[in-house]
Formats: sequence, C-alpha cells, structure tokens
Amino acid sequence: MKSRIVKKQLWTKRKIAVGIVSLTVVISATTGISYADTDLAGAMTSWFAKKTDQVMQSLDKSMQTEIAAQKELLKKELQQRLEASSLSLETYAGEQKQIRLDTLSAYAQQLLSQMDIHSGQDREQLVRKLQEIVISAQAAMEDLTNSYVPPALVFIDPLVIKTPSPITVVSDVYGQPPLPESTTVTEVTYQ
Repeated sequence: MKSRIVKKQLWTKRKIAVGIVSLTVVISATTGISYADTDLAGAMTSWFAKKTDQVMQSLDKSMQTEIAAQKELLKKELQQRLEASSLSLETYAGEQKQIRLDTLSAYAQQLLSQMDIHSGQDREQLVRKLQEIVISAQAAMEDLTNSYVPPALVFIDPLVIKTPSPITVVSDVYGQPPLPESTTVTEVTYQ
C-alpha cells in the first residue's frame, strides 16, 4: 500500500513538473512569437523603405542617363537633317536659277525672232540690250542666292528653357512633389 501511495505521489509530482515545464515552454514560445511579429513588421517596413529609395534613385539615374542619351541622338539626327535640307535647298536654288536663265534666254530669242528688224545695226543694238537685261537678271539671281542665309544649325533644348528643375521619376509618376513638413496650407481655392 505504501508503494502505491509513493507511486501516486511521484506520479502527481511528475504531472506537476511536466505541467510547469509545458507551461514555461508555451509562455516562452508565445512571448518569442509576439516579439518576432513586432520586429518582423518593423524590419520589413524598414527594408521596403530602403529598397524603394534605392529603386527610385536608380530609376532617376537611369532616366537622366537615358534622357541625356536620347537628347544627344536627337541633336545628331536634327543636325544631319538640317544639313541635308540646306544642301537640298542649295541644289534646288541652282536648278531654279538655271531654269529661269534658260527661260529668259529663250524669251529673248523669241522676241528677236518676232521683231521686224531692218538693219544689222538695229539688230546688234537689240541683242546688246537684251543681253544686258539677261546679265542684269543673272546678277539679281546671283545676289538672291548669295544673300540667302540658311537657318542656324543649333539645337535649343526646350526642357532646359521651360523647366528649371530636373525631371524626376517621383514628379512624373506621382505628380507634384509633397510639401515640406514645415509648410502649412492656410488657404485653398477651388475652381
């Protein structure tokens, strides 16, 4: 009987010890999880904020680099097109000048052939006057083509003129940048 009582007491002590150990494990595990939740949320928020800043800075840098590269490419392309246009205009002016000179010479010949000239002296005088008119017209056309000044082959960046601050991803994606923290809005007008 005594052994039975001793076994029962041992069994009760073991149950209490197992209960205490289990309760301690459960409490410490629960406490650890609650700390992990709090730390995990803070760590994740901090990590996301850092990564967002890094990505935004990287996007800003890559956009600035790409914008600069595209501007240079556009400048070169525009320069080539302006030079080609200038050359084309010079060629066109030369062709038109020759066409006008040919037309003028043909008209002078037509006038000579239609006129009833009685003497060789009259003919020479008419030919000389018509030749002076042709030379005068040639000089006027030369003056016109020589006085032509092609447009300046200079590219002016409209973004530099209109926007004093550089373009950023934040302002492009999110619109106006947020007001500084020290700024307070005192009056709002709706239209």
